[in-house]
Amino acid sequence: MKLLSSRARALYFTTLILLPFSRPAAAANSYCDGCEAAIVGVAVGIGAGIGVGIYFIHRSHTSLSGCVRQTDHGLSMIAKDGNNYELLNAPSEVKAHERLSLRGHKTKSGSGRTFRVDHVSRDYGLCSP
Repeated sequence: MKLLSSRARALYFTTLILLPFSRPAAAANSYCDGCEAAIVGVAVGIGAGIGVGIYFIHRSHTSLSGCVRQTDHGLSMIAKDGNNYELLNAPSEVKAHERLSLRGHKTKSGSGRTFRVDHVSRDYGLCSP
């Protein structure tokens, strides 16, 4: 939900910024001769800046898919790559014996690999034995 609202905000602000440049061509010529290239350049620059900003905000988020299991320390996941990750901050919808796709951050701790769960991306149902 938070990801959707940030995308909606980015789209809203992009529209507000580019709205003054959406005048008819006749009005643009009367404003400044030869300014079409500058207006296009500014619009492309703003779009590129927003794209880079979104990339840097979301680049550290990773996905992890696998089967969740209950351990002595809480929940852990055996990922598709075969690594075992201890799940931190797992929401209540994460239950043992479920195959899930999670979004969050991979970290390393003294006890091994950990994954801080932001949210569940997809629930694939029960794990096969």
